[in-house]
Amino acid sequence: MGVLKNLYQEIWEERAHECVNCGIAIPYPVVHNFAHIRSKGAQPALRETKSNINLLCSTVNREDGQPGCHELEHTYPDKKRERAAMKEPLAALDF
Repeated sequence: MGVLKNLYQEIWEERAHECVNCGIAIPYPVVHNFAHIRSKGAQPALRETKSNINLLCSTVNREDGQPGCHELEHTYPDKKRERAAMKEPLAALDF
């Protein structure tokens, strides 16, 4: 297994299975659920640091049809912040 895959498995076992941004339950882990706070490119030394990795919901495993916070972070950061402010897991966002 790769280093990051092992690290992600450890994080999954240690933390609550919910998005730190919106609070929605994450039913099973996919790679997109693990988001670096400081990017791997900008801060390569933090690549394998658990405290630099958040669990975010992903479009892949959200059951409400809404885009995941991980994807919003890269495409619509304002929508991600809006969802965090609402802190309602199933709150729909208008696009």
